[in-house]
Amino acid sequence: MKRTIMVAALAAAATLGGASFAATPSGFDSGVYSPRTDAPTLQQVYYLHHCVAHSRVAYGYGNSISLRQSKAIALTQCAIRTPRGLLCVITSCS
Repeated sequence: MKRTIMVAALAAAATLGGASFAATPSGFDSGVYSPRTDAPTLQQVYYLHHCVAHSRVAYGYGNSISLRQSKAIALTQCAIRTPRGLLCVITSCS
């Protein structure tokens, strides 16, 4: 019983492997075995900080890779929209 199962499994593997083996002239399926031509490229991911500044009458948003720069942008945007004498405060950063 075990011998017939093993023979059937080997026959199925040979059938599947033969189809993949005959796919290209070099003997390997190019979609699976070509690390030089289809190698994935690494992309650098940056964490983006988002800060919000508010005054009584205005707001400002800042987005940057640097937390310090994100706060400065938000405060600048808020200060541009705020009348003199009012204060802008950072209300949130993430």
